[in-house]
Amino acid sequence: MTDAAGILDGAVDLHRHGYPEISDDLRTPMSDIDDVTLCRDAGMRAVVLKSHVWPTLGRAEMINRAVPGITVIPSVTLNRFAGGMEPDVVELAARQGAGVVYLPTASAASDLARGGISQRIAGVIDRYRPDAERGVVITDDDGELTAAALSVLDVFDAYPLLVYSGHVSVAETMAILRTGRLADRYVFAHPDSHSIGASGEDIAEAARLGAFIEICALGAYAPIGRVSFADLARMVRLVGAERCVATSDYFFSWCPPSSAMLQTLADALIAEGLTRHEIELIFRDNPAHLVRHAL
Repeated sequence: MTDAAGILDGAVDLHRHGYPEISDDLRTPMSDIDDVTLCRDAGMRAVVLKSHVWPTLGRAEMINRAVPGITVIPSVTLNRFAGGMEPDVVELAARQGAGVVYLPTASAASDLARGGISQRIAGVIDRYRPDAERGVVITDDDGELTAAALSVLDVFDAYPLLVYSGHVSVAETMAILRTGRLADRYVFAHPDSHSIGASGEDIAEAARLGAFIEICALGAYAPIGRVSFADLARMVRLVGAERCVATSDYFFSWCPPSSAMLQTLADALIAEGLTRHEIELIFRDNPAHLVRHAL
């Protein structure tokens, strides 16, 4: 027994990709039903099903019927493929039961400039050309939110959705947070990733402005290797466990089951000196609070 034994009891994974993702060639090693069954058997309370390219509402409903005892929360990512960053897309998703909205990832101008997930999609979809994409920018030349972005915020005001930063730039995340309209319901997605490139100062400022900071297991695995588990522990200490959420970002064919990714992350953070109470906050209490409207 480790100090992290049983830590997944009641845990909620806010960032887990489906089967397949982007194209039939990009499959996780297990089907959604098989992997979510393992999540349930590990004691988890819920998972959020994410896709870069399609709303996951229908898929989540089918998994919920197939795997009782755990809640699969649907979402939409505001990429062009799924309708874009438009207020009616957000409202439709909310009215159909989405619990989470991810701001643009592949369609974000920042992701296109940084060669993020947009480049991976370009390697799979023949007709998708990042260099021809306009890219979504949600701030103007003065750093203020655009009218289009504010219209989407208006819909967020009307529905209790959790909002994820997606792959918008650090500056765009700060502009959203400075409004105060999404305080305590906004997750700063994997700020350590190449797609984001946030500094420690950026991460601390985002938390101060009301964001939760994502501590993402995927980045510490060797095929990605952007951070170590020690780096992730330092990120928790930088802002405090009360401002962090742990996720798997289960995505690739080489990934272990998403529940195993979370357990490995918990074990590693305990080994780096985090307390059981801190782990419970990051894996269970904070994410469950953020999607309480969908549970």
